[in-house]
Formats: sequence, structure tokens, C-alpha cells
Amino acid sequence: MINPSPIGHKYSPCGYSYSQSIRLLFSFMMITLLSSMTVAGQENTTKAKAVGLSVNSALEPIFAGKTPTTVGQLESMQSHVKALTDNVLRTTVGVQVGAAQGSGVLISPDGYILTAAHVSGRPNRPARVILTDGTIVGARTLGLNRRLDAGLMKITDENWESDKWPYAEMADADSASLGQWVLALGHPGGYQSDRKPVVRLGRVIHRFKDVVTTDCTLIGGDSGGPLFGMDGKVVGIHSRIGQELIHNVHVPIVAFQDGGWDRMVAGEEWGRHPGSPYIGVQGSSEEDSAVVGAVVVVVDKGSPADRAELKVNDVIIKFGDNEIRNFDALVIAVRIHRPGEEIKVTVQRDGEELVLTILIGQAGGNVLPEPEEKNSKDSSARKLPTRPTAVEYTNWVNYIAAFRPAGVHERNYREIRNAFTPVVKRAGACAVELHAGRKVVALGTIVSSDGYILTKATQVITDDIEFPIDCHLPNGKVVEAELISHRPKLDLAMLKVSTKKLKAAQWNTETPVIGSWLVTPGITEAPVAFGVVSVAPRAIKGGLLGVLLGESPQGTFVERVFPRTAAQDVGMQRGDIILQVNDTEINSRDELIKVVRAHLPGEKIRLLIVRDGAEMTVEPILGRESDIAGTRAVEQQKLGGALSKRRTGFESVLQHDTVLQPEDCGGPIVDLAGKTIGINIARASRVSSYALPAELFVSLIDEMKKPDPVPNEQ
Repeated sequence: MINPSPIGHKYSPCGYSYSQSIRLLFSFMMITLLSSMTVAGQENTTKAKAVGLSVNSALEPIFAGKTPTTVGQLESMQSHVKALTDNVLRTTVGVQVGAAQGSGVLISPDGYILTAAHVSGRPNRPARVILTDGTIVGARTLGLNRRLDAGLMKITDENWESDKWPYAEMADADSASLGQWVLALGHPGGYQSDRKPVVRLGRVIHRFKDVVTTDCTLIGGDSGGPLFGMDGKVVGIHSRIGQELIHNVHVPIVAFQDGGWDRMVAGEEWGRHPGSPYIGVQGSSEEDSAVVGAVVVVVDKGSPADRAELKVNDVIIKFGDNEIRNFDALVIAVRIHRPGEEIKVTVQRDGEELVLTILIGQAGGNVLPEPEEKNSKDSSARKLPTRPTAVEYTNWVNYIAAFRPAGVHERNYREIRNAFTPVVKRAGACAVELHAGRKVVALGTIVSSDGYILTKATQVITDDIEFPIDCHLPNGKVVEAELISHRPKLDLAMLKVSTKKLKAAQWNTETPVIGSWLVTPGITEAPVAFGVVSVAPRAIKGGLLGVLLGESPQGTFVERVFPRTAAQDVGMQRGDIILQVNDTEINSRDELIKVVRAHLPGEKIRLLIVRDGAEMTVEPILGRESDIAGTRAVEQQKLGGALSKRRTGFESVLQHDTVLQPEDCGGPIVDLAGKTIGINIARASRVSSYALPAELFVSLIDEMKKPDPVPNEQ
């Protein structure tokens, strides 16, 4: 469809199950991630070489997991990440295999590409690789390990200028350690010709034999993309995601090494996708202050838990390396594992502490994944009970995820957050909190000392909010704020409070470099959130047609029309070939995507199409993502929390990987010097937030201090 999220992607999601008693038949919501990409970088006309970046001795312990404590250390981290990003961008490639799109990474001068197995598919298929300058070259898929989701490809196009392209080296097999800082690259939502690959910075949350989990947020479009260590070597490949923003799962680099590499180069295919983890216990979600741990209420007969001899009333206090304080914590701990893993489980029973070994099973399928040395047809593993229908669990997980404290290995850990406190102080008390009744509806940015405040308009101008609204100042004072003016195009509203001598934002209109830290201040000394610049400023239009696209020698054609979309409304059909959008001739699927995305939701466009050999014209009115709610591409965006209602139709935004709530928008976003580089304008997706660059609106501030004219009464 003409929105990068659903175009040409395939997903393999499983559902969660949750009720008054939570059934731990855990489905990890393993939504496969596919993408395509372009990358910008300096042309390298010398011989192909491996990228890399040495880490200085002062940063080594921090990148290995030690907490940064000073702004100076944050600045050093920033300098390294910016240089690393520039160094590795051109090693990342886009991948298209049939209708599916994904990412990959060049790891040799002769064109070998690591990707995910669900992106490459079966061996010996023709594929297209999109290089960083937009050049498309031919390739073929090689072997794959389905159990680990590891796939290999190789560029075969004789026109590929291999000497121009650097490549990344594979890291050592055991290189990803807990708390280590890593960099994820990819194309969330799919290939977009107007966007460089999206950068996200995070840490390794869990490390197992065949799984690496990080808090580098991923989404459909990222699969197969590289996870880099701070030295520029590939430590993993993006595979799938779970409900929480910290559940981003990567194939460890060891999957491509040792015997696996030779088998893949030979075009061998082996293993079976393990599906969703399942142990087969039920427990209460209600807290019991007298009990620390997960109380087992029911053990499913024949389940992995039953075979491990777990019993009713056992209290699970540790699952693998995870301390378990309640049943909710057990739910989260199980889903980061894979069927076939043996996990030590510590339980309290009748006053004694026991350690049991549980072999994680697969929801609705096999207890064990297929042994790697056997073909799936030879598998004789036993079947588990069928997964019950999922209910309301998604919302519950998202809710607790938004408020639970960050773990010690996460980027957002409280001690790391505290390191940014001096940055908030440098910014001054330039943020406010806007309330409607008892509810926080937005942050605001003080733009002049005499009481003028900019905020996100669609958070405060709604049918159920009446002005004046309460404005909470950094000094703890609460004053009334009146609406002065509104600029719908920018989604900005100017408010006015009567208080004088406020501290206004200090503007920096220079564009920060990709990889730079950005900090979101609130009304306390601690930051609301922080992240890094992911993409250079660009326009966000995002009109949606509602079709899945394919390509043929005859042109770009419709593979599927989604219900309740602009395409269906004008009668578009499968097989329609799209020749022209308005006055623009269409020569490729990517060009069609770009042209349609340049229009806003609600705009009418004219399409010249061919159906059964005859030309005809249709004029769809473009819609929004919500028009196809329920499709997998849209459902993925819900994993991790609510999104802003208005998140498209901006002339220019600065995309960053800060995790915000919609009510966190409207406030300032600052650099490490405390200068305000923009205003947070949208929580846009699972992987991104948008800020309006200061240069876009600073010149309008004086104009917006003048009240909007009152419309004439009719």
C-alpha cells in the first residue's frame, strides 16, 4: 500500500493470552520485521574496505555497561556514536525478494549479505539489493537457518561496483554482553527514498545462546538489518519484536559463523521456526504483599511446567537470570525465550527452595523446535494444547510497560537518566505542564518571559477541553492559560499566562547531526526522556491509498486492495497497473510510494491505470493509517504505547528515537548544551518521535502572539 508500513511486507504474528488468570502460553507477538532502505554517505572510490571505529579507553567501560555520570561522558559518547553512524551507514542495504522487503548488511567485498531468514526466504531466489545511493543491483538468496532466523544472500549483478562499497565485519561469537551499547540500523515501515536508514541507540537487555534482546526499538521494515557494536562490527541481525518497547529480538552473529556459514553458502535450508514460547501455568495478576514471586494457580496437564514437576501453589522467584516478583514479571520473563531452551526455575515450596529445569515448549505446536540436523518432515515432537483466544492482554502489557521502572541494563535506567539532569538545568525552566482537570494533556515551551507558551495544538484544542486550562510552572505554581492563536499546518497553539519573568527557551536553529543526544525536559530536574537523532529533517505527508504493490515488466501493479480505504472506495482491483499519479509518470514501485506520500490525508489524487488492457482514470481521496486498522502493519505500531492522533502533515520534522507519550509532546527538546533545537510534536510510531525544528517556527512566534481573528457570526 502507498504507505511504507504495509507495502509488500509479510508478517507472522502470534497473539497473547490473558484473563483474570493469566495463561502463560506465551506468544511473544513475534511480528517479523521487513524493510528496504537507502543510505547516504560519502562516495568511496578506493578499494573496498571493512568499516570500523576504535573505542578510546575512557569510553570502553561505559560502552561495556558502566553508567555514564557526567555530561562530559555523554558528550564523548555522542561524538563516538556520530562518527560510528557515519562509518557504518553505507554497509547497510535494502532487500527485496518477491513482494517482501527487508534489510541486510554487506559483510564482504565480494557481495555477501547477512539478513533474516524470513526476509530472504528459500534459497536460490532472485532478489534486488538497494545500495545506499539508490542503485538497485541483482542478487540471489542462499541458505538459511529457520530456527535461528538467519539468512544469507549474495550480489550477482555484473554492474555492481564492488570497489565503491565498504563492508562490515562480523564480531566474535560472544561479543554481545549484558548492558553493552549497540546501534541498530534499518528502514522501519519500509523503504522510503526520501529518508536515510533510521538509527537507534540502545543496550543489550538479554543474551542467550540463540537470542540477543535489546531496547533499540524496531518495527516492520527493520528485519535483516544490522545491530552494530560500538566498534562497528555486526553483533546481530534484526529478527522480531514483542509487546514492550524493550523487546526487540536479534539473531546473534554466531548463527552465521562456524558450520552455519558453510551450509548457507552452499544454499542449504534447515530448521523450523520455533513459534511462541509456552510453559503452561496460570496465575493471578493481583498483587499479594505477603508473597514475593509468581504464585502458580494452575499447571496445564502435559505442559512443559507439568513435565518439570511444577506444582500448584509453587512460588516462582527466579526464571533463568530474571528475579520474579509477581506473575506479571514471569509473563515478561518467559516471552524473551524460545521454544527448546532449557531454563533453571527457582521455586519456593512448603518453605523450601527448589531449582527445577523446564524445557520451554511452543504454543499450539511442538514442544521442541526441530533438531538442526534433521529435516522438518522427520520431526516426531509431541503436540501441545491449542492456544486459547487472546483477550485484552495487549492493552494490559502496554499499560504496565509505560510505567514500570527501567532495568539496570536498559538505556533508560534511572542512573543513566540522572546523568542528563545537568542538561535540564542548562536548558533552564523553559517547560510547563498543561492540565485539563486532573489529566496532563501536553507539555508546553515558554517562548518569551512575559507568559507566552507554545504547545501541540491537537493535544489541547479538543471537543472535551475548555479554556482556560491549568498550566503547571517549574516553580510549582499553577496558573491559568488562555488560547491566543493556532497554526493547524504546524499543529502549534500559542497560549498565554499572566505570570511574568518566566525563563524562555534558548534557541539553536542548527540541525543536529544523526546520532546526537536529544533531551526532553519537564517541570522537574530529571528529564522526561532522552534519545538520539535518527534521521535528518524531512517532510512527513503520509497520505494512504490502501494497496499492496508489486512490480512486473508491464509496470507497478496492485497485488491487494485493503478494505475501507481510498483504493476500495474508487473501485481499484487486483492487477490494476498504475501508470501515472496526477501529472507524474510512474516507473517503479518506489517512485509510486514517494509520489503518493507527498500528499496529505484528505487530498484527492488522479490515477491513470490499466485494467484488462484498457486505460481508465480514478480519483481516490487519500486516507490515514487508521483507515486500515487491524492490518498487521498498523497493529505493530500499537506495541509499546499510544501514538499521537496527529502525526503526519508536517513540512519538516526531526526524527529521534526518544520514547514519549502523546502527552509529552508540545514541550522543548534540547541538545547537551541546553539549547532548544525544536518542539516535540508527535509520538509517531513504535520507533520514532518527531520534533519541529526551531528554524521552522521561531520566526512566527511574534506573529502568533497576536490573537486569531474571531470568525463573523452567521
